[in-house]
Amino acid sequence: MSDKKLSDLGLLEQDIWFNFCYYYECDLDDVSIVSENQTYIDKKEKIIKRMQQNDFSVNEERISFAEMMGSDLNIPFKPSQLAELLTQLNTLRVKVNNLPAKIFHRQYSDILIAYVQMLGGLEFIQNRTLAKSAKAIIAVKARYDKHLYPRREIIYRILREQVARHGKWKTLNQAVNFVLDDLVKAFEVYDIEWLQSELVLKQKMLSELEQESKQLYAKAQSDGVRRKPASIVKKIEKLQLELNNLNQILKAKYPSKEIEKFGYKMPYSGGYIAETIIHELRTQPMILSEIIL
Repeated sequence: MSDKKLSDLGLLEQDIWFNFCYYYECDLDDVSIVSENQTYIDKKEKIIKRMQQNDFSVNEERISFAEMMGSDLNIPFKPSQLAELLTQLNTLRVKVNNLPAKIFHRQYSDILIAYVQMLGGLEFIQNRTLAKSAKAIIAVKARYDKHLYPRREIIYRILREQVARHGKWKTLNQAVNFVLDDLVKAFEVYDIEWLQSELVLKQKMLSELEQESKQLYAKAQSDGVRRKPASIVKKIEKLQLELNNLNQILKAKYPSKEIEKFGYKMPYSGGYIAETIIHELRTQPMILSEIIL
């Protein structure tokens, strides 16, 4: 697993260097960017320190090309911004063997998404494999974030309720472990309510699509076409599969455990729930002041 983690980190790091050297005067060539030789690693460390000071001129080739095209050269990032991402990657690399896969993936995804946002779009990623991975991560994050705020509010509510009853805790670990069982139960209630609402929504969508399909089929027959439009058939099949999955999850003994098996990502679920919540709460000084002595 560590090899895969290191490979992902290396791929992202290389792409950052390639984009930096594309826009700025940089004495790293393609070989030195991908090399793991200590000499080149030390060289990159020195460059990062200069990047932090924005001590780089714009690549003359980019300026000349922009002038030839009669346009302004718009560089989407400053060297210091990429230096911050490279520093975060190096920090993550040091911890790679000690982090659970879920927490590593979250931190790596945050860096990758920040990189895409900095560039201004997926199309500016040099490596196609990395771009494909980023696209998938962004799509998952969009679905994940929909649940992040309400589940985070569940955590805050339960912590505050327990503080009101028992007082503050000495450490964050004590606080999270004290309320963990209550949190798991609350998340299970949330999951079932979401699954039921999603089931109703998908059933409505399927009914509307099937009605639309009948109308289109009737029109197609009057035009001499004997088959339904392929696009709407695929949409119906996809919805039917989703409905089947949702029904299976709801019928399971422990729906919350089944959700992830079918590709639905919920914040603070699966393994390492306590560790994930602790990591999250460390970035929230307001709630920490309410629950820790």
